[in-house]
Amino acid sequence: MSGTIGRREFIKYGVLAGAAFGASRFSVMGASAAEFVGSPQRSEIFDVIVIGSGMAGMAAAISAAENGAKVVLLDKQQQALAGGSSALALGGFSMPEADTAEARQLFVDEYIKKSGGRADRALIQFLAENVTLDIEWLIGRGANLMEATPAHPYRTVTRLAAPGSFRGMPSLLAVMHTEAKKLGVAEVYRAKAKVLLVDAATGRVVGLRASTPSGLVDYRAKATVLATGGYAANPKMLEQWVGPNADESIVRGAKWLTGDGFRMAEEIGAGAIQMGGLDSIHVAGVSPKNPASGQPGAVLSHVIGINKLGQRFIDESLGYVSFGKAIIEQPGAEVALVFDQAMAEATPGKSVIDQYTHFKLDIIKVDTLEELAGRIGCPASALVETVTKFNSAVRDGKAPTATPPKAALANKVERAPFYAIYPLKPGLTQTFGGLRINTGCQVLEADGTPIRGLYAAGEVTGGFFSIDYIGGGSLSRCVVTGRAAGKNAAKEA
Repeated sequence: MSGTIGRREFIKYGVLAGAAFGASRFSVMGASAAEFVGSPQRSEIFDVIVIGSGMAGMAAAISAAENGAKVVLLDKQQQALAGGSSALALGGFSMPEADTAEARQLFVDEYIKKSGGRADRALIQFLAENVTLDIEWLIGRGANLMEATPAHPYRTVTRLAAPGSFRGMPSLLAVMHTEAKKLGVAEVYRAKAKVLLVDAATGRVVGLRASTPSGLVDYRAKATVLATGGYAANPKMLEQWVGPNADESIVRGAKWLTGDGFRMAEEIGAGAIQMGGLDSIHVAGVSPKNPASGQPGAVLSHVIGINKLGQRFIDESLGYVSFGKAIIEQPGAEVALVFDQAMAEATPGKSVIDQYTHFKLDIIKVDTLEELAGRIGCPASALVETVTKFNSAVRDGKAPTATPPKAALANKVERAPFYAIYPLKPGLTQTFGGLRINTGCQVLEADGTPIRGLYAAGEVTGGFFSIDYIGGGSLSRCVVTGRAAGKNAAKEA
């Protein structure tokens, strides 16, 4: 049900939030939070509250409503900025190659390997078992996804939101908002969640207090879903958990993802996982002119990366996250991608040229490597030597004797004209660490105890990725955890 409750009913709930009226110290399960003076302007009652309007939040809201719940979706931004980082994403969904046990096992193995063995196998198995069905669930609600394409060199495939890279997600999210509206989901914007409300008698999360333009509002429900995204735009959290210089990165995603879900959940005893060091963040090589859309991931693994010394510095086939982190260590933290006409005519090259053209980003095109060196600011002799040695090392799609060796997707750079995507600088896309959850998407305390009434979905969750991930994995996690969190929250409510 939904509605408004007054002072008498509010006190009756016994919220563990101090006196709730007058000057009160919020002491939520022992963690001091904030001072609030005066009573809330009003209180609203729903079955399920979802915080966040990105892919995870929309999936959770729709799923909860489909399962009979009266749902409110809150977002701290204005409606024009709905969608968070999902609206800025490339738009790929990572999936097993087929809907078979063997393909799902390959998917799990690839993700575990990509995380250096640190990902939670149960969560990755949960992802593998549900993502194909959940993508079909999206399509059944009007989502337009392109056909699956191989995600070389991994044994996975990717489905991209139509019409293509960085262009499909706004349309997909609009479809989801339409679906949510049909199901009666109430959407409230400019409502910034401040503190979770916990029933003093049972320890159950029973909603949250939010700051709105009209004052404080208490949203009450038997289940709450955190889909608040990560903390990539919170310099303090980055310095505390990642490293003292982490706050210097270009923020690619939404600039308002400041870790609100982590803060609120931590205050009531939630545990977190894999929050520390460079392994806990996603970094990509991006255009400083457009950090969100200027990410040439479609072609990166097939070409060569060149630093200011005119040298290769990493096996490019490792993927765009490993490549992005490696840029941090290069002179000036700035590099170029270099390829030839043959690659420009191949599918990966065509895709990126189309992407950069659409977003009015420049791609350098010249007749000689010497001229290319001048355009990207490296010694011509060094670039020519690097390309010559690399070409001679290419055998059957690999370059095992190159410096550094390339394990897959090695293509010679020999047919003029020559191209460069430049400059590329490290951009912080998302955070990998997050709240501990189980496969029911319940938020867990540090000792593994579920916090009743509290669920989490999307980037705010941890355990799925570490060190690196396969492109499209984050949106897959969003739809799978979002749908499950919404369904289970509705059941609890």
